[in-house]
Amino acid sequence: MNNETQWATPTPLRPDGTNLLPFPVNALPPIIGDMADAIATTTSTDVAMAGISILSAVSYCFSGVYRMSAKRDHTEPLVLYSLTVAEPSFKKSPVISLVKRPYATFAHDWNESNKQDIFKSQAERKLLQSKLEALEKKKDVTAEEIAKLQTELSNIPPSNFRRIAVDDVTPESLVNLLEENGTLLMISDEAGMLGNFSGRYSNNVPNIDLLLKCWNGETFISDRATRSSIVLKKPYMSICLACQPYVFDSMINNTAFRGSGLIARFLYCFPKSNIGTRKYDTQAVSEAVTVNYKNLVYKLLQDKFTFHSDMEKYLHFDSKAYSEFVDYYNNYIEPQLVTDMAFCKDWGGKYHGLILRLCGIIHCIKCALNGCDPVEVRVNLDTFCNAIEIGEYFREQAIYAYSLGDTDFATVKAERVLAKIRSKHIQQIRQNDLYKLCRCTLFKNAADFAETVEMLEEYNYIVRTTSKGTNNKTMIDVIVNPNIYR
Repeated sequence: MNNETQWATPTPLRPDGTNLLPFPVNALPPIIGDMADAIATTTSTDVAMAGISILSAVSYCFSGVYRMSAKRDHTEPLVLYSLTVAEPSFKKSPVISLVKRPYATFAHDWNESNKQDIFKSQAERKLLQSKLEALEKKKDVTAEEIAKLQTELSNIPPSNFRRIAVDDVTPESLVNLLEENGTLLMISDEAGMLGNFSGRYSNNVPNIDLLLKCWNGETFISDRATRSSIVLKKPYMSICLACQPYVFDSMINNTAFRGSGLIARFLYCFPKSNIGTRKYDTQAVSEAVTVNYKNLVYKLLQDKFTFHSDMEKYLHFDSKAYSEFVDYYNNYIEPQLVTDMAFCKDWGGKYHGLILRLCGIIHCIKCALNGCDPVEVRVNLDTFCNAIEIGEYFREQAIYAYSLGDTDFATVKAERVLAKIRSKHIQQIRQNDLYKLCRCTLFKNAADFAETVEMLEEYNYIVRTTSKGTNNKTMIDVIVNPNIYR
């Protein structure tokens, strides 16, 4: 076994994602596709990481404004939840930072230009509240007088400095922020704040109802004994997060997250690694690409911030695109729920809705670039095909994500042994000595450990040889496949 050519390539203990579809950046509309390419180039990262981040962030621009309609009783808001899962040193932070920048600067610019109106509105409300308090203290006041002043006060909506992006936020703070802003963008290179919703600060009692409802704009009522109730009629939040694998493992194995359908609401991205081959002297994002991206985001946000209506606008397919969507659902999506997507049926059950959301987002961006009203123009077949290309990427990523969550205990034990072998760079060792190195609560006894070693041999990570030792005792040597160090 000293001849390395005799060693077979080890079979991965769990799916490794090497054969997944590449992200179809060409299916993105101009400008955002250019920005995704430019970010990937300057950071030496998989373009999927920038592409999915830009898509989920830009969906914020349309939340609460448009819904994509397939038929009368089925519409979808243009909201995306995305999660990029990557090891440290994948440059998640630089990617998210470049995607987020125009949203942060727009919020600052908007608040600066509307500062006087905001202060004026706040002062008017404060004066009326003072009048109301003084009126209620009068002995001869009538109910009609109080009601008139209360009505006048209610006609002046609370005016606050606008927020777009939120990062590390608790469920309680999120309620208040949504009450003030209507819609939000949760964007961060760390998904740790999701622990706030799993019960980190509430005695391990999950508090995820608002995350579930923000995906579809369902009414949320927050009742607390210490303050009056807050009613969010149509809360929307787009989510763009990146995390390390251990955070994803805790999410996919969280009973509350999975059982509630929260996991099924996310789009997943497991970017391919360029670590070890990256260069520093890459081409920076050009000024033209940066300006075009910023101007597009500013235009979309300006339209959103000047939209004042409780009634969302509806987008519709043209006849050819609608026919193709129906055919795609009937002959492809639905049959796959019992084949390719059998182990992620909860995610697969929302896949046709994802296609609608992608159609609406791509359509609105194209209309903004062409200077036309998205409502007046039908969603065409070209846009539908773009959505299918991107949707297929997310479908494969979801199947892969769920396969990681369904890893059995035997695989976990095998990974433990393999990690110990790699950490010590072991080439050959007695099985008993390896057992002593790996001894922990995962293994009941030496016989249980031997079953794990047998599994590693089946997967071509090792081979075992036997010999007779002193007192005619059988000795087992473990010889490690040198390919695991390549």
